[in-house]
Amino acid sequence: MPKDGGTDARTNRRGVYMIRGYIPSTDVMHNFLTSFDVDDGRTPCPMRTQTVTAPQALFTMNGDLVQKESDKLAAEVLKQASGDVPTAISDAYQRVLGRKPTANERDYALTYIGDDPGRVKELAWLLFNLDEFIYVR
Repeated sequence: MPKDGGTDARTNRRGVYMIRGYIPSTDVMHNFLTSFDVDDGRTPCPMRTQTVTAPQALFTMNGDLVQKESDKLAAEVLKQASGDVPTAISDAYQRVLGRKPTANERDYALTYIGDDPGRVKELAWLLFNLDEFIYVR
């Protein structure tokens, strides 16, 4: 912990952990892992490099994984909320960011979704692309 008692900017980043087996070919690596600077697991890695690159942002904006998970999250929160959009919005925020939306965020989300519950998947995509999803406040 820093001497001033605040949060160390180097340790407030969320982590994603995936189990993967040994891949003997250096040509075969999941795009997600490659975009986020994975080590190949065959050599010791005492310290990971930390980079933020355009491919990382483009992956979360355009990647199939994020699209698929946005669809999945929207379906789950709408089902759990029995189609009640305000409840689905609160649940989506809680699941993705670990907190309820503020009053302003809730109002913006309701305005954005309007009368189309199908737009909850677009809200889910937006939540996955927030800095707050990557960096813990």
